[in-house]
Amino acid sequence: MVEKMAAAYRKAQMGIASSLAGTTGSILDETAFYDAGYMDAQVKRVQKEISSVTKELEVNIDLKDSSEYGIKKKRELMKRRERLVFRLVFLASNSFKNLDDCVKIAEGHKYSFMKCVEGLLAYDRGQKEKAFSILEKYYKEHKSVEGHFLINKVFGMLLAERDRAGRQYRF
Repeated sequence: MVEKMAAAYRKAQMGIASSLAGTTGSILDETAFYDAGYMDAQVKRVQKEISSVTKELEVNIDLKDSSEYGIKKKRELMKRRERLVFRLVFLASNSFKNLDDCVKIAEGHKYSFMKCVEGLLAYDRGQKEKAFSILEKYYKEHKSVEGHFLINKVFGMLLAERDRAGRQYRF
């Protein structure tokens, strides 16, 4: 309930600001994404959903249903859980304090996105050249990291530092 009220309040605030600035709806969606409280609420929501899907999967496994429906249901639950785990890592990695947990959660999964987490960890540890190298390679391969505030912010800051140091950069 409080979450919905906070979201409505933010939306109203941004609606007023956008009408004054002439921005579009996509900008409004992005601004809520950068709010730490909103991010924490999203992480908690995904954690609850993972727990629910995991319980349902455990029941499905315990039933040992080898029918076509049972096998299909188990496969769907596993895929859904995998998507949720990735979503959790993606959302939680928007905070430096969560990065080590993200590495633990993603252990055993093959998410190319974890290169970005590795870059953020390097940056957080003061290894800016390593961070730049990792993120640059990821951006060149994947073109962007849409919807991830911290990665885009860090890479932008690293690019700005290179520019100030007189090291031109081209994609």
